[in-house]
This record gives sequence, structure tokens and C-alpha cells, in this order.
Amino acid sequence: MSSSIVVVTRSNRGIGFAVVKGLAERVSDGIVYLTVRKLEEGEKAAEEIRKTLMGKMKSKVRPIQLDIADEASGKRLAEHLQKIHGDFDVLVNNAGFAFNVDATEGAHLQAEVTIGINYYGTKQISSILTPTPEGLIQSCECCSMCGIMTKQFSKPLIDALNNPQVSTADVDKLVEGYKELAKGDGRKAAGYPEPAYRISKAAQIVLTMIQARELKPKRVKVNGCCPGYVATNMSNFKGVLTIEEGARHSIWLGTETLPTESL
Repeated sequence: MSSSIVVVTRSNRGIGFAVVKGLAERVSDGIVYLTVRKLEEGEKAAEEIRKTLMGKMKSKVRPIQLDIADEASGKRLAEHLQKIHGDFDVLVNNAGFAFNVDATEGAHLQAEVTIGINYYGTKQISSILTPTPEGLIQSCECCSMCGIMTKQFSKPLIDALNNPQVSTADVDKLVEGYKELAKGDGRKAAGYPEPAYRISKAAQIVLTMIQARELKPKRVKVNGCCPGYVATNMSNFKGVLTIEEGARHSIWLGTETLPTESL
């Protein structure tokens, strides 16, 4: 059995693709799962990594289907990992979504979709994959500077989520309150920024902090990182950083507890 098993969500392109490539190049004798909603896209991405790295690959890259917003899809992945490997070592929660700034979809629909993927999807796949009875698991959350609450949220909202004992129920209340307000025009008056992406990423950052606190007794180490403004589909390729630059923090955190080889 391979010594290291890593799962990277939504990794057929952009930052996730660069994370898989970087891990395959650094992690010794492992398997890096490149997850994607459409398996054929994952197979193309995995083959591109193999051709690019050629003899530099230290770990195998395996594409596998996963939609983090689909509970059944997440459970199938968990069953596969348990059946084939018994456990896994690292989860990199890279999957994310944002509407274009000129999107014509209504505010409520944008809120439902964006929060459904970035917050609820991340929470769901983490919950499905990380409650292992034994063994050290490293979880890396790919967050965003857009989620920093200072100057974006009202003080009461910031104080509510800055509580050391904040729970996922508190975060759920925050995002559901935003979604309700998005049906009308009351988001600013209630102390929220208007873009759904900012809410979803603020919620993800708080979720990361909660997971770090709650999963520590189970020997699950949770970290978050912000990749910066990266040139990807999500930024319409306007970002100032390459995908390799955007992936470096996730790669560093993902390899913190794994055997690696120097480049």
C-alpha cells in the first residue's frame, strides 16, 4: 500500500490542478486523488500532469469523481478510500465558486449557489471524510482574503463570529440570514457586504477555525490559507499570480506531515 494518500477537491484546473501537480512532484510514494465533477475532465487533467512531470513524479495521480455539494458523491469517495486504502492522510479543500461581477442572476440565486458550494459543500465533504477513528489527518482549507470580515461586516456580526466558542450553527445562522436578506434589498442595512462570495468565504474561514478546535482531540490538524489574486477562470484570468504561485501555500501545508523529496 502507498504510504501517503492525498485528496484535492475540484482539481482539474486552476489552483487545484497546480496543487495536485506540486504534490505529485514532492510527496514520496503516494497517491494524489484529483477530484472533479466530470470524470472525463479529470482524466485529461491527470494525463496532462503525467506528461508534464514525466520522470519527476514521486506519487501517482488518480482522477476520481466528486461533487462536494452532493452528499451521495462524497460518501462514494469516502467508501472508495476506506475500501482501497483504509484511511487517508491529507484533504485539500480547494473547490470553490464565484459568479462574474456582471452576472445577471438574482442576488438570492447567487447566494444559494455560492454559499451552497463554498460553505455548505466544504463543511459537508469535511464532515464525511475527516471523522476517522485513528491516524493523523491534515486538512487544508483554501480560503480567500475576500472573507476577512474587518470593514466588510458590522461589528455585531463580527463579534458574534469572533466568539472562541462559535459553532457551525452560528455560522449557518449568519449565512441563512444573508440569504433571506438577498431576496430583497436589506443586506447592507443589516451589516452584511453585498457580494455572496465574501459571505461564503467569511463563513469558510470561521468554519476552518471551528474545525481546528473541534477536530484537534481526534488528531486532525486543520489549517487555512489564502492563495491571493490568481489568474484562473474564477478571476477571468485577471489575477496577478500564476496558479503555481497560488498553490504554494496549500502544497506546503499539505506536505507538512508527509514524507517528501527536495526539488
